[in-house]
Amino acid sequence: MRHMFTAPFSRLIRLARNDKGSVALIFGLLLIPLVLAAGVGIDYARAVQFKAQLQAATDDAALAGAAAYTNSSSSGQTLGTAAATNYMNKAISALPANNGVTFTATPTSTSSNGTVTSFQMTVTATATFPTTLMAIYKPTLTITTTATANNPIVDATIDMSGFSSSACDTNSIYWYVVPTGGGVPSASAMNLIWANNSSTTPTTTTIQVASSVQIGFALENVTGGNCGYGNNSYGAHQGDTQWFYSSLSPPDADFNIAPGGANTGSHGTYPSSYGDCSLQVLKGTTSHGSTTYGTPAVQCFNSSGRNENNIGSTYSHGTTSYYDCISCLSSGTTMANAMTTLAAPTCSNMAGNSYKYFWNDGGGSGDDDYDYNDMEYAFSCSGGSGSGNGTSTSGITLTN
Repeated sequence: MRHMFTAPFSRLIRLARNDKGSVALIFGLLLIPLVLAAGVGIDYARAVQFKAQLQAATDDAALAGAAAYTNSSSSGQTLGTAAATNYMNKAISALPANNGVTFTATPTSTSSNGTVTSFQMTVTATATFPTTLMAIYKPTLTITTTATANNPIVDATIDMSGFSSSACDTNSIYWYVVPTGGGVPSASAMNLIWANNSSTTPTTTTIQVASSVQIGFALENVTGGNCGYGNNSYGAHQGDTQWFYSSLSPPDADFNIAPGGANTGSHGTYPSSYGDCSLQVLKGTTSHGSTTYGTPAVQCFNSSGRNENNIGSTYSHGTTSYYDCISCLSSGTTMANAMTTLAAPTCSNMAGNSYKYFWNDGGGSGDDDYDYNDMEYAFSCSGGSGSGNGTSTSGITLTN
């Protein structure tokens, strides 16, 4: 009887001691958390990369919105919001696969003692991001980014002190905000700085603008407006009016179109026989608190420094204070870079430097066509933070 019970019992003992399948069992049990851990790592890395791309889009949208937000009116807020919204819509379409992105663009402003000091645009985005291996317990992740961009209000100064004019033409200089999309500005956008038929002495004008505002200048020229002399060198008659806009390339592109689009009826024909170099812009050099400028060239150069209008005078193109004239139509060369950064600048892209503007309608003869004293003034910006040559300005920045 003992043997009958001992054999089955021994087999149970041997079975209990057999561990050949335990490793596989343990590995199987551990495989699930290992796979989940790997999945979490992979999905986390994907989420981090996605968030970086979403943050970059949010940053750029805030900057775009702040750049377009340049006044505190409802229209200014609308333009800023539209710019940020358009940027985000384009950026979202380029993001990696996701389950949807929502965002808000909110215009605000900062003030000091009741005065607006800057315009701000805040963009916040929320994305639903799908997971892969970790989807068995968390199918999506919520990713949120935010950015605020600041567009400071700075002082833009137009200095005409010391300028005098003996021109027979009546010359008036205006500043204006360059219209979105370019073209001739509206009549309501024009702000008179000074006219040479005025009894007042030209002085300094300071305006407050957002750092991203593109400022243009316009010269209104009336042939023989101060003293009659007949037709000028490009065919304009006594009393004809010509307009030159620094935001156009060349500035005389619409010389017979007044602000708002009305034709002036000018008999003039451009370019003049002396070439078209109606505007030259020179960079100032500041030392010990004093800024000096060079003399405008009597020749017109193209972007490579080659002389376009050789009238017998010489000029060193290598002089650091000299910038190419805006256009040289004798060869069809246009100074697009100079037009963008100098002729119609923003305070932010002036980077704290000061520039001097020299106008000549080109209606005289001989040396008079190149004296560039139909209108002359210096332009600079200050305010905000940052540094440059003598003045301090800041452009649009991310504040968070």
